[in-house]
Amino acid sequence: MTIRNVDARRLNVKGLLIAIGLPVVLVGALVATLLGTGAFSRDSDLEDESLWLWTTPAGEIARVNGLTAATDVRFELTDAAGNAVQIEQTDSHLLLREIATGKVSAIDLSTLELTGEAETAPGEGVRLALADEGAFIIDQTQGLVNQVDPSTLAAIGDPLQFPAGLTGGAFDSSGKLWVGVPREGTIVQIEPKESGAKTVATEVVAEPRQELALTVLGDGVAVLNSTAKKMTTIRTDGRRSETDVELAGPAETADTSPGTIASVTVTDPPSVITVNDDTTKSFSISAAPSNLLGASVEFHQRIYVPDGASGLVWVYDLEGKELDRIEIDAGGGPLEMYHTGDTLFANAVNTNAAVVVSSDGNARQAEKDRDDILGGNAPPEEEESGDEGEDEGDGEAAPEIGPPGAVTNLRGTVGDGLINLSWDAAPNNGSALTKYTIEGAGESWEIAPDQRVLEIGDLENGTPYTFTVTAHNAEGQGETATSPSIIPSAEVPDPVGSVEATANSDGTVTVKWDEADGQGNDVSGYQVDAIGDGGQTVVGQSDSTTLTVPEGTLEYGTGYVFQVTTLAGAAASAPSSPSNSVTPFNVPDAPTDLLAESSSSAAGTIDVTWSRPSNNGRDITKFIVRAGSQTQEVDGNTTTASLSGFGNNEQVVVTVTAVNEAGESEPAETTSNTMSEPSVQISGDSATANSITLNMTYDDGGGEATCQLLRDGQTPVAEGSCDSLTQSGLKASTEHTYSVKISNPAGSATTGNRTVSTTVINGEVYFGCDVDVNNNYCDSVDGVSIYPSASQSGNSLGTTNTGDRYKAYCWTTGDATITPRGQESDGYADYHRGKDGSNKWVKIDYAANAYIPFVWINIDGVDKNSTGDLPAC
Repeated sequence: MTIRNVDARRLNVKGLLIAIGLPVVLVGALVATLLGTGAFSRDSDLEDESLWLWTTPAGEIARVNGLTAATDVRFELTDAAGNAVQIEQTDSHLLLREIATGKVSAIDLSTLELTGEAETAPGEGVRLALADEGAFIIDQTQGLVNQVDPSTLAAIGDPLQFPAGLTGGAFDSSGKLWVGVPREGTIVQIEPKESGAKTVATEVVAEPRQELALTVLGDGVAVLNSTAKKMTTIRTDGRRSETDVELAGPAETADTSPGTIASVTVTDPPSVITVNDDTTKSFSISAAPSNLLGASVEFHQRIYVPDGASGLVWVYDLEGKELDRIEIDAGGGPLEMYHTGDTLFANAVNTNAAVVVSSDGNARQAEKDRDDILGGNAPPEEEESGDEGEDEGDGEAAPEIGPPGAVTNLRGTVGDGLINLSWDAAPNNGSALTKYTIEGAGESWEIAPDQRVLEIGDLENGTPYTFTVTAHNAEGQGETATSPSIIPSAEVPDPVGSVEATANSDGTVTVKWDEADGQGNDVSGYQVDAIGDGGQTVVGQSDSTTLTVPEGTLEYGTGYVFQVTTLAGAAASAPSSPSNSVTPFNVPDAPTDLLAESSSSAAGTIDVTWSRPSNNGRDITKFIVRAGSQTQEVDGNTTTASLSGFGNNEQVVVTVTAVNEAGESEPAETTSNTMSEPSVQISGDSATANSITLNMTYDDGGGEATCQLLRDGQTPVAEGSCDSLTQSGLKASTEHTYSVKISNPAGSATTGNRTVSTTVINGEVYFGCDVDVNNNYCDSVDGVSIYPSASQSGNSLGTTNTGDRYKAYCWTTGDATITPRGQESDGYADYHRGKDGSNKWVKIDYAANAYIPFVWINIDGVDKNSTGDLPAC
């Protein structure tokens, strides 16, 4: 079971101070390291209750006003995207720690000047704490608590030394620092002084080497002992309470919480536990199990649970009734939660979304990427580590979940009245280990799963002892392992001196020490323990004065110190003083999500994208993209590249490697073809009386392709989509010859010709002198005259009579209305019964340009007074 205590950021700045000047002092990566596991800032005196919130992809911070939920400043941090930084801030000071390098910078917010720098061990294991009362650099790995000047970072007094492997490190409302010492089972209150830090109080809250998580409350502190499944609460007035808690699985707790009620999130099965002194409640929540389910907090009598997997903040009352689901676009990443004054903030580090919650529970969305503010238009993901004893995923089907297996390599070394037991982790069988129980010498102990070393004292020299070790998880207890008989002895060698550790670029760590005095005993070898992140394990034995810890044994990016025990047969010295801190590292993992594809806008070009891999303990400084014979390097914050100069339709092997201090990663590899010349075929056609459409099938060659409709092989008449093209404005009953030309940046191609006709429309002549009328006028005419234009002036092209049929092309209007009836000298005559007078003329296929009055022709299929679908000329 892992309880993550994530560093709180205090980004409470008045005005626009941080928005100008910082590029001068920020060199390198500046990304917050909070991974959505319940980080909180302490109460702020700011009138506007604003906080600066981080956005990982953009590499920028944005100030969000807690009263208006409006972002009023954005600021890009140079080279920040994708890297890790711890940020601590008050109204006047800003402390930044670059996780990969360990460099700490101090900035005075009243002048925006870089006022101090300090070096710490790189990687996790060091944290900053900052309050108006003072500043601390806490080396959790070494067990050192250093008070420093918040402006210069110069040490104030001597550091306080505690056993290696501290936890927590946050200020309470009175300006006192609290840290946990799991190896002693205590928590310590520390007060900053002008002459240096002083320990104010030490409280025993657990048996030594149990897993502790410390939460600083609005009133006092709460300590979760996940090994013994207990919560201890100590109030500011000295009242102390201890109560059992039902931990059914891995838990998340916050470093600080604004209320007086301590809250714990159990991530699987999802539930919440609240503790108010000796009163505890537990209730299930509707979230799904997820490592993005963060630490819950009590805020104004409501429980807020951040859930990055579902993009929600779940809200419950103290009885476990669901009150609300606050939606927030988490982008598949964690949700961080903070508070200042009477405002709660939820921040999605993977997106530009945030939520501001007021004391009455009202939630408002806050967009961090507004462009209409100072810093607008700025450019628009980390690693997960398994618990001790957890199996690494290998892509195969998950094993059946059950109780853990037995520990292995259970062994012991002896000293004067003491025995040091150690063992290798038990298989967790699909459920995270919660503790080890040890029995022997009439005693029993419970210790955390990452503590695989136990010193047992007050024993009789010369008396044999055996001990049993049993692993536990949420499914029950595993098989018990029994040690061989071990006999304490007063005849022990001296401890070694001058232990020095070096992290190597191949992922190994070399530990060296001075040869020990056996004090009359034959020194048979040395045992080396690694201490880091609150845990202690044996990493090997050596018969010389050096040991190389194999790669992968220790977690990359986490700080460790090493202790060496001198062995003389079964006898052993006291452990040496801790070594210097080192952070193991190795080459990065191979980039993920590699995609290479033909550029759609440039011939001979391949566009490549990928996702940042685990950096394995050192910042990724660059990526090397290789395609064919070409190589391109991009900086470690960039995950895109374009490579050009290849031929058309060339298949290219593309690799991307990540580079850090240790060297190049294994390559991620894929293949891609460059853009090829396009091709197109006419697959069909359709027509109306005035338009023709060609349908096509085509291959765009991987580029942005456009098509042209060419008439008579050369004249473009339409352009656009390569699915179909249409020429409109045509005449009916006409044939046209077309081809289609397709083009992309790599070239073009043209189809053969295709002849298509618009819809054929026919008409029939009707003139009554042939059938209905016999008068003097009929005796004087030969039929209906056809003219070269829509006018009766000029010479006719000839005549036509009833029953003659023609293709009709279009209609137009003439210079006068023709009436097909009237009074003649020998009586009234109707030359076209039912036909209305009209000034329309119809162009027909009598000659090249031949027009007939509409009153003397009827269009097939429609009323005699309608031109139907015949288009206008």
